[in-house]
Amino acid sequence: MNIRIIPKFTALTVAFSFGIISCASPTPLDRPTVVVTYSVLGDVVAQLVGDAARVKVIIPNGQDPHDFEPSAKDVEAINNSVLIVANGLNLEERLDHTIDEAQRSGVPVFVMADHVTTRTMTESGSTIFDPHLWLDPLTISQAIPELTKKLGTILNVDLASRSTELQINLANTNSEAAAIIAGINNCTLVTGHDEMGYFAARYGCTVVGAIIPSLSTSAEATAGAIEKLRNLAADSGVRAIFTSLGTSKRVAKQIAQELDVQLVELSTSMLVKGDHYKEFIVRIAQQVADALK
Repeated sequence: MNIRIIPKFTALTVAFSFGIISCASPTPLDRPTVVVTYSVLGDVVAQLVGDAARVKVIIPNGQDPHDFEPSAKDVEAINNSVLIVANGLNLEERLDHTIDEAQRSGVPVFVMADHVTTRTMTESGSTIFDPHLWLDPLTISQAIPELTKKLGTILNVDLASRSTELQINLANTNSEAAAIIAGINNCTLVTGHDEMGYFAARYGCTVVGAIIPSLSTSAEATAGAIEKLRNLAADSGVRAIFTSLGTSKRVAKQIAQELDVQLVELSTSMLVKGDHYKEFIVRIAQQVADALK
């Protein structure tokens, strides 16, 4: 009688045989998650952290950040993140409560507006802060050193070289946009709502008015405000109306037709597919320049 001896496999042998043990680097899903409120800022954060973390953007690309309300899944992602990076200044007005609750439960929050020179303006007789700081590369750059420290501590990584590279990229982005706008003799803007202040201040443009005379698209365009805008635009010799998410296309088209000027839609709060922050800013500058030449 032939007797077969069955070898005794150890758990370690079985593990190697079936590929259970692996020395491969962690997959993106294994990395800590940094939550960022909107896509344009999300791209900047992603450039800074590289492979050290997974960056999750909460507000879908193409949705007005002023109007977005989080789902239960969004709330869960926020509460499970290692850091929340938000714009601040009431931009994410319907996300603020969720972010505050997460912070009270122990999730750290980095507010970009707390680390930059903010622009103020008067609205309804009150002085308020302009939240649209991402429309100026050098304003965004001001927050990068502190954001680097915060992320480096939380993720336990050295992000110094990536931080330097990002700041150089932001400076180059600014230079390219400035060169494009420099080709315009008169950079006078009429916008959908008061969102182009940082861009205008950086590149020597003048915003004479907005269809919605407010920093938030949650406000409404009144008949009186629209009539006032028509007169301002006509007196200033504007050559285009620049609209974006949250502005009534019907009203914008009507004003453009009455003034016999172009209507140009800008992507001021979203990334065009495949773009990074540099392409985002340069595209806006080019659209403005093309319309005003």
